[in-house]
Amino acid sequence: MEISAALTALESLASSPSTSSSGPLTILLDKHFSTARQKLLSGEDAALVLSDLQKQVTRAKKDVEKGLKGWYGALGGVGKAVEKAFPPNLAGISEAYDDPPLFVREEAREALDRAVMDSMARRGLWEAVAAMEEETGQIYNDEKRSLAEELGRIVGDMENGELSSALEWCNENTAFLRSPPHPSSLPYYLHRTIFLSLPNPSEAMTYARSHLLPFLSTHPVLELITSRLYIPPVSASTSTASSSSYPSGHNPSTSLEPPSNGVVDVDMGKVNPYPSVNGENEVSLINMFRGEYCRRHGLPKEDPLGVAVDLGGRGGALAVVEKARRVMGERLGNIRAWEELPMEVPLPASRRYHSVFVCPVSKEQATESNPPKMLTCGHVLASESFDRLLKGGRRSAKCPYCPVETSQSAAQRLYF
Repeated sequence: MEISAALTALESLASSPSTSSSGPLTILLDKHFSTARQKLLSGEDAALVLSDLQKQVTRAKKDVEKGLKGWYGALGGVGKAVEKAFPPNLAGISEAYDDPPLFVREEAREALDRAVMDSMARRGLWEAVAAMEEETGQIYNDEKRSLAEELGRIVGDMENGELSSALEWCNENTAFLRSPPHPSSLPYYLHRTIFLSLPNPSEAMTYARSHLLPFLSTHPVLELITSRLYIPPVSASTSTASSSSYPSGHNPSTSLEPPSNGVVDVDMGKVNPYPSVNGENEVSLINMFRGEYCRRHGLPKEDPLGVAVDLGGRGGALAVVEKARRVMGERLGNIRAWEELPMEVPLPASRRYHSVFVCPVSKEQATESNPPKMLTCGHVLASESFDRLLKGGRRSAKCPYCPVETSQSAAQRLYF
């Protein structure tokens, strides 16, 4: 269980009255004790009243224990998640790397404090930022604060289903969003979501003429408009997170998209011929907007501190590095003096950051769908260029720069 999931389970217990220990006690004090007091004052048999009250106390005790059992389980889940994410001997590992001592220089400590404050500011934890300012004596950058507050305000509007502030930001930054080499599709997806959410077809067509036709040359606008005849109207704010990759790097929601096999119009009895025209969910748009906002202002797309913790803990990089230190430390010396690791650290695809590679054969830039591949001889080509060398059903291809041949299975994908 991930730490975030364990904490979410703990928060749900805190908001649930069924797992609150104060609930049964409140009922016991406000209802049963008051009732028993009234019965005693009215002259009823004290033995019977106290016997009934004793049963209510026993029942309340069981209810409290039942609620506490859920709390103990959730707290245990948090502890297990923390142990799984971080090595149990983290303190001992830290001491091993503390030669020379870490963060002893003033500029190093300030850099670490700034990284922590940046991480909290990205999450909108301004009270924590203020507390850290008071503790460290640093003042959080006013420009960063202004940008983080603006981003938080627009994201908050989007979470409430209000896209006007995001569209206003897009209009103010039109030149940037249209600039090469990577023009953004964010305005199109914002307008598309609004178009699909309009309940009146006539109103939707009017909106499309005003806001979607400018994207006709770059996006499937005609398919989108035609699919409106088959797709029932949806709410721009009705969405839940799901996992997919449409558009690239973002998630469509099942609540905003038709089934993959098409939508049946009950009145017309027709199947939607455009099942690929999906609605964009709120979480997807927020991720897309956050990425473009950070790109516009030169901010990292992801929280650097979060990435480091994720790679070291859940990603397992710290465990691999620590194993290398224990096994090879005596032979290679102090790990802090190593210029490179003696083994590969496994990283998920989303954490493989690399430079731009241009294929020397096709002169095209490598992409996720056309990655660089290294041949047996060591030369590197784009995947599509290597596939063209294998045309005609050949099992191996000769390198265009040397006489060495490489089989299809021997070519390895490269991450720079």
